[in-house]
Amino acid sequence: MNLFRLHIVLPALSLALLTACGHEEKKTAAASSVPVVHAAAVQSLQPSLQTVLPGELKPWNKTNIFPRVKGYIGSVKADRGTVVRKGQVLAVLEAPELVASLNHARAQEASAEASLIEAKARMKASGLTHRRIVATSRTKGAVSANELDMAYARMLADSALATAAGSNLAAARAQLAAQSQLVSYLTVTAPFDGTVIERNISPGELVGPEGNAKPLFVLEDHARLRLTIAVPENLSNAIPDRGAVSFTVQADPNKEYSAQFARSAGSLQESNRTMIAEFDMDNRQGELKAGMYAEVKLPVARNKSTLFVPRTALIQSTEGMFVIRLKENIAEWLPVQKGHVLDSLVEVFGALKPGERVVAEAYEELRNGQAVVVQ
Repeated sequence: MNLFRLHIVLPALSLALLTACGHEEKKTAAASSVPVVHAAAVQSLQPSLQTVLPGELKPWNKTNIFPRVKGYIGSVKADRGTVVRKGQVLAVLEAPELVASLNHARAQEASAEASLIEAKARMKASGLTHRRIVATSRTKGAVSANELDMAYARMLADSALATAAGSNLAAARAQLAAQSQLVSYLTVTAPFDGTVIERNISPGELVGPEGNAKPLFVLEDHARLRLTIAVPENLSNAIPDRGAVSFTVQADPNKEYSAQFARSAGSLQESNRTMIAEFDMDNRQGELKAGMYAEVKLPVARNKSTLFVPRTALIQSTEGMFVIRLKENIAEWLPVQKGHVLDSLVEVFGALKPGERVVAEAYEELRNGQAVVVQ
């Protein structure tokens, strides 16, 4: 009897155990369908960051020197590498026709000046004669009315001739000044202190202002350099109005140089959406060369606090950049734009607020609107 009961009870117990195990497995499966995530708070920060941008060293002044009149090269006073001062003679041109025109202008001026002296003398004499006749005419019958009118007309004519002679002299002097200026162009001088970096002429060569493919000289002032940087649009508001940057060049990568902020265009170029900023550097020692490329360490700072999340909180998908915000334990995909990277944090722009929670380690399998368990 006991053995019979045992045979009946054992199958029943087994069935009960199997049923209980099934219920536990269902509960475990249901619990495991809700993902467990770690949360991170959105931080509001205003850090001082540093970014590296390519730059170019340009001379303070650079110009191509062309002839202003046509002539032959008489003598060359400077060559490539010559250090010159402002006003120093670089070359002398020869143009005999210009010198002849100058001498002719001088002769015309002298002739006009003599004519003016003569006209003034005649005007003075006719004026004196007219005054004497007027004085004599006060005696009745001493001077006829016709003589008085003729004296007055002669005085007016001589006065007009003197005025015309004065105008002719002024024109002659203007012509002389113009010819003198043209002759002065035969002497080519340096417009500023600098170094001749290119020479393209030889004595006896015919040059002129028209149809000349190359300049006579190229002059450059590299005692002071402009470090020019093309700042991307996303950093255009972060350039400090005052301050310095450090940079290196390939010629001496182990040495770090410094340049002071000087000016900015304040406008983006339409071609590449960058803003040109310039930093000035004293290069009187000649350590650097104009035209060098530089690697610039640029300190940037936002003008106000921005939001940061962990770098692992960002998801890059085919639709854009997202973070997963946690709202009452519900995953909410939120589009954002990426900014600066600060160690393990990344700057984001979007519909976020400081203190809100996001998934610290986001992944694409976590769908929008899905319930989660937050740890």
